[in-house]
Amino acid sequence: MTQSKMQELRNRCVALQSAMDASRNSRTDDVWLHSSFKTFMRKYNELATDTQAVMKLAPPVDFYDLTKIPSAFDSVTIQQRIYYDEVYTNLLILRAFIEASGGLDEVEADNILNFLKSNLRKALFFEPEQEKVVQNAIESLLIGKGMQKGLAYDRETGRVKHAGKESVPDFVFKNEHMVLEVKLCNRQGKLAEIIDEMNADIVAYSTVYERVWFLIYDIGFIRDEDEIIKGLQQSERVKCAIVKH
Repeated sequence: MTQSKMQELRNRCVALQSAMDASRNSRTDDVWLHSSFKTFMRKYNELATDTQAVMKLAPPVDFYDLTKIPSAFDSVTIQQRIYYDEVYTNLLILRAFIEASGGLDEVEADNILNFLKSNLRKALFFEPEQEKVVQNAIESLLIGKGMQKGLAYDRETGRVKHAGKESVPDFVFKNEHMVLEVKLCNRQGKLAEIIDEMNADIVAYSTVYERVWFLIYDIGFIRDEDEIIKGLQQSERVKCAIVKH
């Protein structure tokens, strides 16, 4: 079982999920909205079978005997909706299984952080005065990368309660079980405040998410990047990137 094969299976899951999302959202007032359920069922079966063939453990999903499934012309709309939703749910389970078993969620989480680290400076033409400006630039990059809000990521959602305090992460990537917190270091003495905030974030968000990633945008007040990164990354669950303006 190679990493490339697992990535291929994951990509097929993503493509099928996107196709099902597009189909369901294209004609919301159409009584035949879910009439393509059997086509998606067949594609899902192929994907689940290929996954089972390359993995030691069988995925915890259903398989469908298409000879016993009625066609769109032999079923009513509520049946079509039920079949469609069943396939979609099994597809989400299959994708999560592939990602977890192949370590792909961690790889993709790293890819997101590295992508932002490489491109964020180019997306900010002026020195930002507020963190929200940096957050907006990050969201623009994610959208440009083809990531859809509500599916690939969410922004300022998913409240976490810990020790009587509520925290709201800047970005949540559910597929990667990751939160991304954005910090702006734009004045003398701000770094100490940021480190305190990040330590509190780690404690809070680790109760819900597997990964707590940080991105610090520095205007010129951080001297030793390695010291900060090593101080934070005491666990594989925590990573930090620093981008210089």
